[in-house]
Amino acid sequence: MSKSHRIVVGIALAATGAVAAGLAVSSSSASAQPTTKQAAASQHYGWPTNEAANKALVLRFLQDVLDQHNGNHAASYFTKDGQFHAGTVGSVTGRENVGGLLTGVVTAIPDLHAAIQDVRADGNEVVVRVVVTGTQNGDLLGVPASGRHVRWDAIDLYRIEHGKISQEWAAEDFTAFLNDTGTYKAPWIQ
Repeated sequence: MSKSHRIVVGIALAATGAVAAGLAVSSSSASAQPTTKQAAASQHYGWPTNEAANKALVLRFLQDVLDQHNGNHAASYFTKDGQFHAGTVGSVTGRENVGGLLTGVVTAIPDLHAAIQDVRADGNEVVVRVVVTGTQNGDLLGVPASGRHVRWDAIDLYRIEHGKISQEWAAEDFTAFLNDTGTYKAPWIQ
């Protein structure tokens, strides 16, 4: 098996094993004095929380970077040492490197659209479920440009620290991407 086929099969196997967890939106009490429980709930991983602001940040990021194809803006949403984790696709550390990765994605799929299906926040974590569509006109993750329409599901978890994204865990259905590009067809796909 060639190296490129091993990479493609590795990506496909990782995508099929991806697991994502949904988070429930927490509620607050309307009392004037916060209880001990409410005071503890206003901190998550030791950082102050504002779930509405965290959701708004992630939604702005998705709109600006993915839907408006501004990969070069991605670095401004991440902390200096921010990390992007994508299973066997790998992890990228540093906001400039994350920005480079996302610029590559929106360049390879210039009409990319991430249709938001669900968004949930819990403290300093935001989970978003999206359906990604577009046309692969450039090389992406070692897959040559196919000119074909692609569609895949994704569930991404973002951790927010001081108003910036410090971590993103991306669970993308790359088996669907590989199938749509004609690169690999899993035996269970009809």
